[in-house]
Amino acid sequence: MRLQYLNKVIAATLTALLSTSVIAETRYVSDQLRITVRSGKSTGHAVLTTADSGDALQVLRDDSESGYTEVRLPNGKQGWALTRFLVSEPIARDQLAATRQQLAGNQQRLAELEPENQRLAAELKQAITERDQLQQSLSQLEQATEDTVGIIERNKTLQHELTGLKETNRLLLDKVNALSDDQRLRWFMYGGGVLSLGILFGLILPKLRMQRKAWNEF
Repeated sequence: MRLQYLNKVIAATLTALLSTSVIAETRYVSDQLRITVRSGKSTGHAVLTTADSGDALQVLRDDSESGYTEVRLPNGKQGWALTRFLVSEPIARDQLAATRQQLAGNQQRLAELEPENQRLAAELKQAITERDQLQQSLSQLEQATEDTVGIIERNKTLQHELTGLKETNRLLLDKVNALSDDQRLRWFMYGGGVLSLGILFGLILPKLRMQRKAWNEF
């Protein structure tokens, strides 16, 4: 007897598991204007409340044999509603309303972002202007750098030429000094010769005068 009772319990449990599934999901009342939520899985059970089209109902379990689904309403009440009146997605009316609301929100957000967009556009324009100015300054700096390099190279060339001129001037000065020494020596020799002649004439002339006087006396 006990074995038969256990077999019946197990069979009943398996039947319940096969016919009823626990689903953690949300379903929505279809485009029907209003559906009834009953205390049991048939039209013979009492009506507990009603649900309007688009209401979100929490699914507790489905009973495929009876065609009913146990649901929990937003106000917390529980009951059974016909499964065919429940859909997985919000109805078209609610989807359209949600889309319109989202569109309105996006438009409002766009309007709020417009001043920021204008500010960013102005900053971008200013940044482009500053970039162009920096590029122009860079070009001028590069040109000035090229000119500076040219000046440095020219200065090196002039320094080299100046060094050559200094060396040439030194050689010419040495030649001038050498010529001056020769001339001084030559003038010294000329002066010494003249002085010697003067001394010689100074010694000879008195004797010549004395001899001439002696001759005159004879």
